[in-house]
Amino acid sequence: MQSPSPRYTGYKSFDYLEPRRDYREFELAAEVGRVPAYQLDLGDAERERASWLLAESIVISLHDHPIVFPDDIAQAPEMVRAGREPTGFEGLARSGLTAVFDNFMDGASCITSQSGWKWDDVLLDLGHRLCDLAHQDFVFRVERVADVRR
Repeated sequence: MQSPSPRYTGYKSFDYLEPRRDYREFELAAEVGRVPAYQLDLGDAERERASWLLAESIVISLHDHPIVFPDDIAQAPEMVRAGREPTGFEGLARSGLTAVFDNFMDGASCITSQSGWKWDDVLLDLGHRLCDLAHQDFVFRVERVADVRR
């Protein structure tokens, strides 16, 4: 298992808010170790090269939803409606990824409506996620190629 980035501070989504007063708290699934790690059948030299490539290359996920679901997955619709999907910062820190195209709530953006993708739903989703990102110092928004290199 890859260790977390040395820059990861342990921040959890919405640490700046008060649970139960500012948002509904859900028992979340573990970000790391929830399922057995996939083990590639690599020799020592191959494992070393793969680790080097991951550390030294720009690695981008082009479609991701880096959120953490409730431990009881049946509560997922309730969490979506609450409008505060937590970002999986610990999982991102261990992933080795340089950048992630975050697709936010995608079609599940049903904070204020049953059908999703309504103006208010999209604005609330973007606002909550970007506000959460602004309160931590590990993940940052990428707006240009130079940001990815940084």
